[in-house]
Amino acid sequence: MIFDNPPSKPIKAIDKQGNVLYIGSVSKSLSPGLRIGWIVGPEPVIDRLADIKMQTDYGSSSISQFVVNRWIKSGWYDDYVDQVRSELKYRRDFTIQILNTYFSDIASWNIPCGGFYIWLQLQTGISTRKLFEAALQEGILLNPGSVYDKNNQLHLRLSYSHASLEELQKGLKRISELIK
Repeated sequence: MIFDNPPSKPIKAIDKQGNVLYIGSVSKSLSPGLRIGWIVGPEPVIDRLADIKMQTDYGSSSISQFVVNRWIKSGWYDDYVDQVRSELKYRRDFTIQILNTYFSDIASWNIPCGGFYIWLQLQTGISTRKLFEAALQEGILLNPGSVYDKNNQLHLRLSYSHASLEELQKGLKRISELIK
């Protein structure tokens, strides 16, 4: 989910040769357990993918598909996505302010243009394993980079999408204290 200036139309809209598949889903924006998505592309490709899908799972319930279809057609989904985008951008900016206050001398980061996370790069010499264990003792769960790449010992993946703003402030401040 891009926060500022999302594309006005997908690449598929300018595909004249039928080489682009357009794929969408509500599982990240609406509900992770919903698992409803869509794909637009050449009929032979769609037929083959539908066949593979039918062989590998039993699909989503008809009722949930019906409800999502209605929601999208009504325009409520677009309104909802706009609200989510606004809230996530606010939370990202709030988290960046916290990082600027408590982490500017111990880490670096890029400001993401969308999504749910900020990747924090710690200065060398800080053990993410020891930090993980110390934070866990304080009731703070971290996502060290090594969870995603066994060789990544310098990064933390900070989620700003779920915790309350108070929890973000308190948890990040405490993490910075543990590092220092």
